[in-house]
Amino acid sequence: MNKKIRLILFALIPVLPVLIYLNSLGNTFVYDDYLTITNNYFIREWRYLSAFFNQKYFAISNELTYRPVVTLSYFVDYAIWQLRPCGYHLTNLIIHTLNVYLVYFTAYHLLKNRTTAFISCLLFSIHPIFSEAVNAVSYREDLLSASFLLVAFILFIKYNESTNRRYFIIWHALSLLAYLLAMLSKETAFVLPFLILCYDLIFQKNHIVNLHNRTRRLIANYAGYLVIGGFYLFLRFYLFHNPGESVEYPGNSVFVNFIMMTKVLGYYVKLLFIPAPLNADYVVPITFSPTDAAFIISIILLIITAILLVKKCRLSSVWTFSIIWFFITLLPVLNIIPINNIMAERYLYIPGIGFIMLLGSILTSKPPQSRFSEADLMGINASLVSVPPPPLTPPTRGGEKTFPPPVPLIEVEKGGGGRSGGGAELLPSLNETSNYKLSTVNSKYTWTRLFRIGSITLICLLFIWGTLSRNGIWLNEFTFSTETIRRSPASFRVYNDLGFFYYHNGLIDAAIQAFKDSIRVRHDQPKAHCNLGAAYALKGLNDAAIEELKVAIHLRNQYPEAHNNLGILYKRKGMLNEAVNEYIEALKVNPYYADAHNNLGSALIDQGRLDEALSEIEKAVKIRRNFALAHYNIAVVYFKKNLITEAYNKLLEAYQLDPTNADVHISLGVVYLDHFHDKEKALHHIKEALRLNPKHKQAEEMKKTINKLTSVEKQTGN
Repeated sequence: MNKKIRLILFALIPVLPVLIYLNSLGNTFVYDDYLTITNNYFIREWRYLSAFFNQKYFAISNELTYRPVVTLSYFVDYAIWQLRPCGYHLTNLIIHTLNVYLVYFTAYHLLKNRTTAFISCLLFSIHPIFSEAVNAVSYREDLLSASFLLVAFILFIKYNESTNRRYFIIWHALSLLAYLLAMLSKETAFVLPFLILCYDLIFQKNHIVNLHNRTRRLIANYAGYLVIGGFYLFLRFYLFHNPGESVEYPGNSVFVNFIMMTKVLGYYVKLLFIPAPLNADYVVPITFSPTDAAFIISIILLIITAILLVKKCRLSSVWTFSIIWFFITLLPVLNIIPINNIMAERYLYIPGIGFIMLLGSILTSKPPQSRFSEADLMGINASLVSVPPPPLTPPTRGGEKTFPPPVPLIEVEKGGGGRSGGGAELLPSLNETSNYKLSTVNSKYTWTRLFRIGSITLICLLFIWGTLSRNGIWLNEFTFSTETIRRSPASFRVYNDLGFFYYHNGLIDAAIQAFKDSIRVRHDQPKAHCNLGAAYALKGLNDAAIEELKVAIHLRNQYPEAHNNLGILYKRKGMLNEAVNEYIEALKVNPYYADAHNNLGSALIDQGRLDEALSEIEKAVKIRRNFALAHYNIAVVYFKKNLITEAYNKLLEAYQLDPTNADVHISLGVVYLDHFHDKEKALHHIKEALRLNPKHKQAEEMKKTINKLTSVEKQTGN
């Protein structure tokens, strides 16, 4: 491949992923994005960066494990895009495109073949199995972890090949830093030292022929990674361990887990070769018996795959390393240490790189050729045409003959396949035979090459179609949820998310049905019960809502949202003491829960405990500065203390933060009318409140006030 073609191909690398994922830029937030982005107020204020270095991290990030690099990327995104999903999807696309380049460099350093490296990164950029990680903003950890892992591995190869000590130190230090950032993006990157060890054993065997070299390489290559890995484990399991992170094996059995994960592994292999059907929420039924059909099929598939690959891997160190890459990077998500979700497409983002390099190598490997080159065949021709006479047989004792006996001639029938007398040569000449063999080899090579190009083209077209289709499914919560439920009718999580979509779009009856479907599939999940209680409350079914919230708390006592919602319902029913207790329970679990602080303050206002109320509401404002409702409640406290100027200033702050709050407009109208005697402004705010909420409980009083002020204006005008 000449330099010009190489530069053109290198420039084209980012074009395809951008074109493939261009239709994803119009997608909204879906699935877990609501938890990590939309409803996460903490990413909106840079002052919370300090929480990255203490236990507050889990409260502000909504992450189950310590992944500060990912959370930092959300801070940056919000600073640029606020809550416009297009920007977040663009960030994911940029990271994925960067990873395509990194896959190219990784493949090139391993395979030493630019064509194979280009085909590998091409397949990586379009494979449908990676579309989940690119489309879901809340799964960005897989993208970022892959970026830093690949950078660390490439830098390892660079410093491993470097003879310049200065460059060795720089690249080694950067590789260690990238390794740490990879783990701080997602803990699965911990396996990098095992990849490095396998690289050394497969590609660098000549450098570790004796004990001295082996010891030196172990210290130089692995000591730094082991120190960084140990430091991360200290952070992950001691300094920043999430107390809520507790997961058990399926069926509480290691054997059941083995059966299930064998099925998962078999399906992963199938999805890499045939990425259909894809699904955002795989429901793996618990299997207790090894006679399960899916388990047996997975075992057979894995055995056949292993046999085929072992035979081929004997001839290719690249194939061996690619397969090892796949299995080593897959180990952290094979539920050896229990995880919440035992199967997901995003788990294949990093392991899939090994598969992609393997597939790229298969599709571009040279076809088998003749044992002899053209020059070899011509040499054989020449030697057969001019055969030198054999050497004379040395004389023997006893006067025996010095020449071997003549070879007897065999008469051949006329017309036979041999020679007859001095007749013409009937077989083709040796030169003609060699030319025939060469033309046959070239013909086979041409057809093989055309077949490979056709195969690559067909695979790329199928992958592109599959990825474009998956992008459309992630369009919004409705398309995502309905398609996922169609694929997995037993997906209680997605039923719950569909109900969440209906709830926030005002389709309360549909939301209630979706939450009921989620509970029908799996009754012992507190989130669906809590959400169903919220939907009932919005319909005015307070008693039914309270019962659902009690069920949610029974299933998970440390559930701050359920305690908070139950407190709201108790307050609505006038049960202030019970409401205060529920808010306190919510704050015990999450002391940074701004809504619970504000609601507790509101209940204390109703109890006349104004100083305590002010303290709680100010905590809410300290946690979330732009909390309009909290500013309004502070104004209420000031108003009850007859601090009219302070109350007015707080009302203005609340109005600036949320001009759509009817209560704020009503309060401003009252202040302007009763204290500032500005009837024009009072009329404006009361009219605006009635427009915003025509069904407000004070709607009739507002109408009377508007009529009175309007009549006064007319009289004044007359």
